[in-house]
Amino acid sequence: MIEIRNVTKTFDDGKNKIIAVDNVSIKIEKGEIYGIIGYSGAGKSTLVRCINLLERPTKGKILFKGKDLTVFSEKNLREKRKKIGMIFQNFNLFNSRNVYHNVAYPLKGSKLSKSEEKKKVRELLQLVGLSDKENSYPSQLSGGQKQRVGIARALANDPEVLLCDEATSALDPKTTTSILKLLKELKEKLGLTIVLITHEMTVIKEICDRVSIMEQGRVIEEGNTIKIFSNPEKEATKGFLETATNSSKIFDVLQLKDNIFNIQKDDVLTKVNYLGDCTKDALISEVSRKFKINASILYGNLEILNQTPVGELIVLFIGETASIQKSIDYFREKGILVEVIEHGRNSSKVYTKCS
Repeated sequence: MIEIRNVTKTFDDGKNKIIAVDNVSIKIEKGEIYGIIGYSGAGKSTLVRCINLLERPTKGKILFKGKDLTVFSEKNLREKRKKIGMIFQNFNLFNSRNVYHNVAYPLKGSKLSKSEEKKKVRELLQLVGLSDKENSYPSQLSGGQKQRVGIARALANDPEVLLCDEATSALDPKTTTSILKLLKELKEKLGLTIVLITHEMTVIKEICDRVSIMEQGRVIEEGNTIKIFSNPEKEATKGFLETATNSSKIFDVLQLKDNIFNIQKDDVLTKVNYLGDCTKDALISEVSRKFKINASILYGNLEILNQTPVGELIVLFIGETASIQKSIDYFREKGILVEVIEHGRNSSKVYTKCS
């Protein structure tokens, strides 16, 4: 559906030169929800604005259904943009127009009759759950309602792609969940392809099929959401994942001077990631009996991503070093990812003997 091919976007005011997007290539398939995540300044919003050429790439191509948008005339580009809707973090509504006229705005020049326009707008408002707000003004709406108006407006020209630039960042968690649920429903009902820009990993895990992680204008990691959550490769990705769980808190505790878990020098601390069918197996109990060691779970988290269980544990192994190594090897033979981590952290700098 969309292919971003070797795209670079440079801002140059004559004094300063900033490379906001640096040689990025991404393929987004028809009907998927694709997430692009990065911290502020990573270049994700610039990249999404390059997709519909609100920002024209300095280099590279933007292919929409196989056609390179960068070579189109402005007139032809305006026609193509009608099939690429966009919603924004701050809603971008006209405060002087009521809900009806905000949604109807993209239909100017569409040659619809007044009755056809009214039918279209009311169908869209029903679709986003705002049939009773037709005559309200933005100042009378909550943040979630404003975003629903923005979504209805973005759908006015029957787009095939919906770009969402930090669409939930200005919303509270409960409202965010409701907007994400709506986007997922719209994808199914309308056959949309959705590209979602965010800095929140909780948003990615809730709705996205695949995700790219951006840092300093580049894509540093890409994959399906399950793979990224279960086996992240880059430190930036791991940092985002920690924001979506409470696992980072265990490391805060480990850095305290008081050894509240009574971890000894020869104990082995591990991070265990698992997914799919093995989540139902009692492997902790099994290795404890099989190799005569003690395994203590200090932290556990289980997510359901695209109907697949994905779990993470922080496990402390206590016993003979050789037996602990056999336990770790046994886990790995079962397809479970085990990372041995230092457990002295900044206090005693004790490192494990297992690998």
